[in-house]
Amino acid sequence: MPQHLNSDVCIFTIVSNNYLHYANTLFESLQEHCPQADLVLGLCDRKTPETYCPAAEIVEINELDIPELGTFTYQYSILELNTAIKPYVIELLMNRGYKKVIYFDPDIRIFNSLESMLGLLDEHNVLLTPHLTNLLDDGKWPTELSILQAGSYNLGYIGLRTSEETRKLVKWWQAKLYKECVVDLPRNLFVDQKWMDLVPSMFAGVYINRDPSWNIAYWNLNHRCLERRADGGFDVDGKPLTFFHFSGFSIEATTLSKHQSRFDKGTRGTPLRELCSLYEDALTRNGIERFKSLPYAFSHFADGTKVPDAARRLIRTSDALAGIDFFDQKQCPRIHEVLNRLVHSKKGGISLTALALALWESRADLRDAFPAVESVDSIRFAEWFLDAAPREAGFGELYLAPVREQLERARATIAAQPQTISDTVMSKLSRIAWQQRRRIPLKMRIALAPYAGWVLRHAYPRPELLPAPERSNETGVNLIGYLHAESGVGEAARASLRALRKSDLPFSLVDYRLGNISRMGEVVHGNGDQVRYPINLVHVNADQSKIAREHLGEELFRDRYTIGYWYWEMPVFPEFLHFAYDQVDEIWVSTEYNRAAISQFTHKPVMLIPPAIEVNIEKPLTRSDLHLDESAFVFLHMSDTLSMPERKNPFGVIRAFQLAFGDKPALNVKLVIKLSNLDRQPELAAEVYAAMEQDPRIQLIDGYLDRNTLNNLVNACDCYVSLHRAEGFGLPIAEAMYLGKPVIATYWSGNVDFMNEENSLPVRYTLVELERDIGPYQKGQVWAEPDIDDAAEKMAALQSDPVLGKRLGSNAAAQIKEQYSAERIADIQKARCSNIHTSFQAHQ
Repeated sequence: MPQHLNSDVCIFTIVSNNYLHYANTLFESLQEHCPQADLVLGLCDRKTPETYCPAAEIVEINELDIPELGTFTYQYSILELNTAIKPYVIELLMNRGYKKVIYFDPDIRIFNSLESMLGLLDEHNVLLTPHLTNLLDDGKWPTELSILQAGSYNLGYIGLRTSEETRKLVKWWQAKLYKECVVDLPRNLFVDQKWMDLVPSMFAGVYINRDPSWNIAYWNLNHRCLERRADGGFDVDGKPLTFFHFSGFSIEATTLSKHQSRFDKGTRGTPLRELCSLYEDALTRNGIERFKSLPYAFSHFADGTKVPDAARRLIRTSDALAGIDFFDQKQCPRIHEVLNRLVHSKKGGISLTALALALWESRADLRDAFPAVESVDSIRFAEWFLDAAPREAGFGELYLAPVREQLERARATIAAQPQTISDTVMSKLSRIAWQQRRRIPLKMRIALAPYAGWVLRHAYPRPELLPAPERSNETGVNLIGYLHAESGVGEAARASLRALRKSDLPFSLVDYRLGNISRMGEVVHGNGDQVRYPINLVHVNADQSKIAREHLGEELFRDRYTIGYWYWEMPVFPEFLHFAYDQVDEIWVSTEYNRAAISQFTHKPVMLIPPAIEVNIEKPLTRSDLHLDESAFVFLHMSDTLSMPERKNPFGVIRAFQLAFGDKPALNVKLVIKLSNLDRQPELAAEVYAAMEQDPRIQLIDGYLDRNTLNNLVNACDCYVSLHRAEGFGLPIAEAMYLGKPVIATYWSGNVDFMNEENSLPVRYTLVELERDIGPYQKGQVWAEPDIDDAAEKMAALQSDPVLGKRLGSNAAAQIKEQYSAERIADIQKARCSNIHTSFQAHQ
């Protein structure tokens, strides 16, 4: 603590060691524009030899007056903790004697004098800035609703005058943040900001500053006019910019912030681009490479065990952990004991740990995939947990072992139950497969997987998941599938639904979700109240067909004709999936390629019923809206890494683009790569980021988009590219063609049904044999290796010949809209269902 104050003004920020470059950039600008202020860094971390902040005094978290500091520290994520200590730092600075205390987020930069701010603190107790001063009604992110959830005022900035009223505010603020500084949007909490909504009405002397030059950021930039002055400075709405908030900023990204979809950084020479460039230079100058990878002290317990985020929730809420000194290594066994406490199921499932259940409760995708986690889904969740929690949630072996023990005990119990000789053999195989799964080839693992349904049925009786069916003898269809899933199998179900709506066939809907962890964001309306009709159309792929049937309950299938709509990407339907034939009476497929693969091993009907292709753009978006270059020739590729990147081959598209245009850096072309679940493929992510660094014309869109934005993205491109190695159908290709886009794609597998040289640019390929198992695709199968040189030549040719692109796109749209219209597919569906109904009724 300093012996004396240099000023009556103190300005501070809070960071962990990995954000020191942001703090140093902030302090650099404060030294220029508010040199009279003392500067303080609140370190939400431990000070190490790497901790460097020459412009400010460093106050460590252990210098703050926080009761039970260990519990307080470990109950919060790094984001939450950096926010939660804010009022404690303010109190310390007020107690030192500072008359004015100002907080700035570290990702803020000051551009002008703060004299007016200091003057306002002569008149008011508290200075706040609102997130919004005008409407957000353009349909982009964030919306007014999301801002409402985050809080009315942005707490990246607050100014306080030391007074009895502000000391009262700080004490109240500390009390609220002691346990409730969390990101919990279902409870309408976003760290400290929502609490601040109450301050203007609860405390006197609060001034809400609507000055457009203060706290300008992605959430209010569309309400501001940013301009560059001749002297190099910046103006906002005609007055000098005071401070800009670079929330969610990244040097590598093309967008202004990862938290929004409204702005990119702009083209060279624009005011926003120049502002971003200045900030990028400042971050580089202030040590981004030095600091960004520094470890966080509180990411591990005192004994070195990594702390999963799910553990922090339990620490915050569990009475069993009260009074523990989290900084004492000797007390760590007690912490682990509480986190690993078994929660015994009262509904027939296996026991799971409190920590495993905390992870399940924290993720909507897991709750959707394993809804009955206390009963019939407990084994499947435990298997997922042991496989994925280390990779996706940071769980170490210490927290996996109790779940593994419970799971293997359940398998042993099942094996000991009386069984037929056949059942005994299969049960032992299942148990051995589970215990030795890492050593068993993929082919055998998948072959045994369908038998898990039998094990579950005998071990844990399943409840009826549907209301008692009200039977009808009409020629109608019960459509069952992942109706809301933002994935290919979800869109396939919706394609059948589009045709059903045109067919005049009555139908019911069953939204099946078990095991699918795609985001469930698609909106589907329909008749979901009763399962009435004699025909089931099940949009669940072959590998999940047995588990789905048993999970849904036999009553849904008894005395009904069940059709499985299956996709398969390889030319041979593998033996380990042949069990699926027994789950259905008939199979529908989308392409001749699939019909050939699947029909060769069964005498059951395999019918070609293509999907109904329709791409609706409810609200048109411009390229500017989508952060795409208005004048560039834009190539687009989209895929989901859950569908195996080796098959979808997004990096092949990048290589072709580099080959086509790498020696023409001035050519105004862009490649947009839209990838979902990229965080699950770190090696691919590293390759994509490296390619972007090498060529800034490559742009990544990472994550999910809503359907309207996704359709607009396809509509905004000049060419869609798919250098896949195998496709069951090729839905993104067909949808791009529907929108009249020229397509460059590997001319092999399902897409051959609708591609030809008159409506697209087919890419040559060589068939190659898989030398190893890749996901479900077995060693020895064959798929296509696209000719990258041929693809590059076609990309260059299309870019240079707009007439060619227009002709191909026009032909593509005409063919897709004719052959794959909902009306045409409806006629095919209706005719087949009528034949099924007549024959089925005759045999009842």
